Amino acid sequence: MLRVFLDANVYFAGSASPAGGSALVLQLILKGRIEATASRLVLREAERNLRHKRPPKDLKAFHQFLKHAKLRVVPTPPETAWKPYEDFIHPKDVPVLAAAVASKAAYLITLDRRHFLTKTVIERVPELTILTPGDFLRELGREAAPISSKA
Repeated sequence: MLRVFLDANVYFAGSASPAGGSALVLQLILKGRIEATASRLVLREAERNLRHKRPPKDLKAFHQFLKHAKLRVVPTPPETAWKPYEDFIHPKDVPVLAAAVASKAAYLITLDRRHFLTKTVIERVPELTILTPGDFLRELGREAAPISSKA
């Protein structure tokens, strides 16, 4: 099964709005179509941001997602595992990137274009495909599309 690692902003956006790519990714996880891996750090960040920036119903939606989703929660890697990433990504994102790599996910899905979706990060972390929710869904759709008989 396809394994993804979601950044906190995807949980936030998907819980705050039932429309959009982030919500659709969360629905695919709930339906068991993709397997999600998370770190406690990312889940805590999503919860904290929802608590402080959104109405209570959005935090409740996040908790309902957590209750019903079959997330594989991995520990945040120790700081020694962060070293390879410290020189090319924003310091606050180092533990997220380290956890995504350690989780052995095929994809890191994020809305953080500024820090994650850079040429340097993409080149230096070839074991992960880093995409926005919308780009991930488009790629997933291409993989699921029937192969054309035209060559």
